[in-house]
Formats: sequence, structure tokens, C-alpha cells
Amino acid sequence: MRENYPLSKIVGNNILYYRKMKGVPLRLISKEIGISAQQQSRYERGINRINLERLAQYVKYLKLNYIDLLTINDKP
Repeated sequence: MRENYPLSKIVGNNILYYRKMKGVPLRLISKEIGISAQQQSRYERGINRINLERLAQYVKYLKLNYIDLLTINDKP
């Protein structure tokens, strides 16, 4: 069983939240970022760690600030 990484879980939850808030399907964002849908799902669940270059891609694609993805919030 793989260990979840706390910071990756926070970032993943935020990516999922903003992706859904902006109405972007999982397959579309994964294609635009250049990863598989399975990898996208793993990022969103905090199973795989996201490197800084990939984080920058999400910030640019979702038109966010880095702090939006790194902040712990009480989003549903």
C-alpha cells in the first residue's frame, strides 16, 4: 500500500476543487498538462507527489496563484 503525502494531498484536493469549480473535465486537464488521466487522478488524491514544474503548469492552466494550491481550506 502506498503512503499518501500530506502536502500532496492538500495540493491535490485544491487542484480537484478548482478544476471542478471551473468545469474542466479530468481528461481535458490531463491532456492539456501532458499526463494520463490516471496520473491526474493520483495527483488529485495525493497518492503521487507533484513537482514544481508540474505545479506551475496547473497554476497557469487554471489561472491561479501558487498560494491557491498550497493553502489548506475548508472547501467541500
